[in-house]
Amino acid sequence: MNTTEINERINDLEFKVLYQEDTIESLNQVISQQQKDLLLIQEKMQLLSKIVESYRSQQGINSENEVPPHY
Repeated sequence: MNTTEINERINDLEFKVLYQEDTIESLNQVISQQQKDLLLIQEKMQLLSKIVESYRSQQGINSENEVPPHY
């Protein structure tokens, strides 16, 4: 293997590493945004759960044992 071939291989490897670093950074940003979205969804689910439970208690509905009216 001569110097030119070695330099070409090094350049190719450097390009691949650069591409991988860019891909990793992009994936990291996506994961970070998904984590934020997931936390927001969890907060909304907790709020909805509280609202539903409040509604049920106001209506006198036992959420664990009551059969829906269409049965």
